[in-house]
Amino acid sequence: MSLHSFLQSRLCRTFSLEKRAAQRFHPPEPIPHRSHWSIVKWMLTRRPRPSPSVAENARIPSFHVPVERRQWEAVMVNHATILIRLHGLNVLTDPVWSGRVSPVAWMGPKRKRPAGIAWEDLPQVDAVLVSHDHYDHFDAPTLKRLEERFHPIFLVPLGLRRLLLRHCGAQAQIRELDWWQSAALPSGDGETTVTFTPARHYSGRSPFHGDANRSLWGGFFLRAADGPGIYFAGDTARTRFFAEIRDRLGSPDLALLSIGSYLPEELMAGVHLSPRDAVRAFKTLRARQGMAFHFGTWQLADDGYQETLDDFREALRREGVEEASFIAADNGFTLPSNGEPSPQPLPSEPDIPPESQEGDPPA
Repeated sequence: MSLHSFLQSRLCRTFSLEKRAAQRFHPPEPIPHRSHWSIVKWMLTRRPRPSPSVAENARIPSFHVPVERRQWEAVMVNHATILIRLHGLNVLTDPVWSGRVSPVAWMGPKRKRPAGIAWEDLPQVDAVLVSHDHYDHFDAPTLKRLEERFHPIFLVPLGLRRLLLRHCGAQAQIRELDWWQSAALPSGDGETTVTFTPARHYSGRSPFHGDANRSLWGGFFLRAADGPGIYFAGDTARTRFFAEIRDRLGSPDLALLSIGSYLPEELMAGVHLSPRDAVRAFKTLRARQGMAFHFGTWQLADDGYQETLDDFREALRREGVEEASFIAADNGFTLPSNGEPSPQPLPSEPDIPPESQEGDPPA
């Protein structure tokens, strides 16, 4: 490891690992200052664009056919929750099956689309990747249910083990990772290596509890023993790390990149990718295939559902990327490595609320 990489991955922490309870993480790429007042002012005066609800998803994934060697499959569940089937493993990213992404079950951003996989239809989950501690990525009720049902391996950023233990119990299999640190997921066909990658974001469950950046944040790069590589970016803004991820880990066969929660730009540009940022990241990574996430299920910023898709399509056109190469996937959409997704039509946009929140954990 070069001195430059060592400084990025290790010295971004204020204190040593032995003082983990007191440490704060400092991003190498600073985030533009966002005062509490500017965020409160935005929340009081915001005018979000339309983001209609649907009661049912048009696509229902099937797991009866196994994924062949050297192949992969990605199923969009919702928001940043994606089921990755690779090398004999089922891996979930940032799983959320709750109705709201909030500290409490009775208020906060409400679900607008059902999960793309109903809870009772979820296949065996071997590993869970948690990118950071924000409520739309770290959903404690869902993580607890996954532990009780599947007892998977949890891969989490440095500093997040304690919070996960609190909700899942001492029996949970947890591995904390620093940037560029790797862990092996065993399967019948050999090991899949998962590397925790840098991102330009932040952590913290509450602006009032002083927990800002006390745990790390990032993405994950999965490399199967038989070759295929999948990159899940988690939450990130545009960053120089995309080029370093490509150079160190190789161009991914599939890049999972966020395209939502990008407006207003003055508040969001330092923490989230816009559709155009995501397309440029896709090109920088030199990924063979892309799938967009982080839109449509919860409206966390001012960008609307159709606006996000329109901006994404325009970004593809401007950057010269074919639409078939980088897909904005609705809940339930399955993208296989052969590039031939299931033929069901995309959902229509009736402005009706979901009739039920199937699979939501009890309050």
